[in-house]
Amino acid sequence: FFKLINFLMEPEPRDSESGAGASSSDGLPRAAVAKLVKERLPPHLRTKPDVAALLSEMAGEFLQMLTSEANEAASAEKKKTLSEAHLLGALRKLGYPQLAAECEAVGEAEHGAQAAAKARKRKLKGAASTLSTEELLAEQQRLFAGARERLQAGGGEPPGAAGPK
Repeated sequence: FFKLINFLMEPEPRDSESGAGASSSDGLPRAAVAKLVKERLPPHLRTKPDVAALLSEMAGEFLQMLTSEANEAASAEKKKTLSEAHLLGALRKLGYPQLAAECEAVGEAEHGAQAAAKARKRKLKGAASTLSTEELLAEQQRLFAGARERLQAGGGEPPGAAGPK
């Protein structure tokens, strides 16, 4: 849900000559909405051009209501930043508990994936730091010796050592 909102709110490229990419001042980019509608409709169905404009304005109005409600909840808690909890609460208060539950499930899955990635990164970082200082120094010396041998075998100077000609 949050990715959808971000996608819809991205500014779209504008073609100044043809007016392509025009959007309503109160709605979302029509091209983005039209693309979403086209992706969701069966291939044998089409829509009139004004459908994308209407959906754009409706989605913009919905997002305004949602953020207004979430802002009220954040203000009541004396918070200056809207959180997922504020948005989910606003969805429930506006009468969309099913959508809130779906968004919550997606958010939990994303948080789980991010936590797993952080754990993997921490594990890799921890594995590298298990070597003692002497072992790290020996590894560094081995790598320098290998680089020196490759350089001498190539018979040239290191890149950038010759200077400008």
